[in-house]
Amino acid sequence: MNKLISIEKFQESIRNYNNFTVTGFRWSGTPQLLLRSIRESFDYHGKPNNVTIIFTSSATDPGIDHLAHPDLLSCSYGSYYGSIPKIRKLVEKNLISGYSLPQGQLSLLFREIARGSPGLISKIGMNTYVDPLFNGGKLNSRTKNDVIERIKIKNKDYLFYKKIDIDIALIRGTVSDKMGNISMKNEPVKTEFLSMAQAARSCGGKVYVQVSSESNNLLPPNEIDLPSHLVDGYVIADNIEKDHRQTNKYTYHKGLLNNGECNDKITLNDDPPYKKIIAKKALEHVNPVSNIILGQGVPEMVGVLARKNVEIYKNLLTFMESGVIGGIPERRPDFGVAFNPSAFLTQDHQFAGFNGGHIDTAILSFVEFDQFGNINVSKLGKDYFGCGGYIDICHSAKKIIFVGSFTAKGLVVKKSKNQISVINEGKIRKAVKNVKEITFSPIYHNERKDVIIIITERCIFKVENGKVILKEVFPGINMQNDILNQMEFTPQIEL
Repeated sequence: MNKLISIEKFQESIRNYNNFTVTGFRWSGTPQLLLRSIRESFDYHGKPNNVTIIFTSSATDPGIDHLAHPDLLSCSYGSYYGSIPKIRKLVEKNLISGYSLPQGQLSLLFREIARGSPGLISKIGMNTYVDPLFNGGKLNSRTKNDVIERIKIKNKDYLFYKKIDIDIALIRGTVSDKMGNISMKNEPVKTEFLSMAQAARSCGGKVYVQVSSESNNLLPPNEIDLPSHLVDGYVIADNIEKDHRQTNKYTYHKGLLNNGECNDKITLNDDPPYKKIIAKKALEHVNPVSNIILGQGVPEMVGVLARKNVEIYKNLLTFMESGVIGGIPERRPDFGVAFNPSAFLTQDHQFAGFNGGHIDTAILSFVEFDQFGNINVSKLGKDYFGCGGYIDICHSAKKIIFVGSFTAKGLVVKKSKNQISVINEGKIRKAVKNVKEITFSPIYHNERKDVIIIITERCIFKVENGKVILKEVFPGINMQNDILNQMEFTPQIEL
């Protein structure tokens, strides 16, 4: 049975459905053609409408922002909103409902839905904003339904992430044969396409795949990533440049799939001095023989620095939430891929390892921290960015290094002869009495005696037993003027 369909047939097939789920990590793995055609169908026919979009990491540029219309979209159910500004604005203006839940828990929830479970039981997210004791991941007053519950099992507290019914799954592959077997061979991230397809099938839903080419012969079994029984139809993207690029920057780059010579990608030339200071200090706190995970922003630079010092860090293995392992991590707007990767996992399997404690050290950015060691990265002023994989990544890491500038908006720092000078102070203080939203809570980590460090361009703090302790002041920095006077609380000082 030939499962090739036209884009018009795809549009016709999905018009009367409401719950859509989509793969993609920024540009990579995002079925741009399918998403754009949904918007075109709505603009021309008024259908589909009243759609709930379910996603883990954001399928972007524009990706799911194609659906940003209050009559087309009724609810956004995902993790990270930082790269989908149009949908974020709909949520912030209370025009649609919205949830921000941990990326890994959503990814793993697909596996639970696939096996017929009523939901996912987990400790991840407790004591953060997704905990029902706070707001349960709801983003505005329009959002009413409780999608997470606190439950007890053998007198211990857990979070229960409820099942979501899926009507349509939108997936991207590389090659299809005429039977509808799909290979992901040129995709630089693997997303959670298989669990998502199985979840849709278990809900009685349909699975549609965007590919870049069709094979005249049946694909060999060992090249098939998504078998045909899980595929209702596939569409060929004729315009690769527009609809099926590997990343935002690259239509195709073999270095994102293979080992090769990509040392030209190791550069920090455009980064301000304060970020370089922070990244270098963070790398000093990394065991050269360990498994580490890198977040967005300054953590990307730590990975680049490690690859520049290959003799010291040749046995350091880096992980990314996208499922990519090893290599030289690429930076925004292509965060999530790496040059010379050593291996790929699907995103749900990557998070299963994160949740299970396979990572020694997590290096993550912060927006602000408070007197109790809570971290906010999800709420930036009036903009709501969400948690992405942050909450999952933190949960089981044995050592967490939070990195970021001490102040924001206008900060200028100079380093000369190992002396650091604050030339212009930022307008926004990031050491606050109480964070706007708790994306990370140290409560669980205090119980386990995990190591929690906050590294800035001027000093280093440690978080122990719910207290923030000043442990190191960098040469050239005046502790009173440059640190204590810029904080909304007084830390414990142990120099």
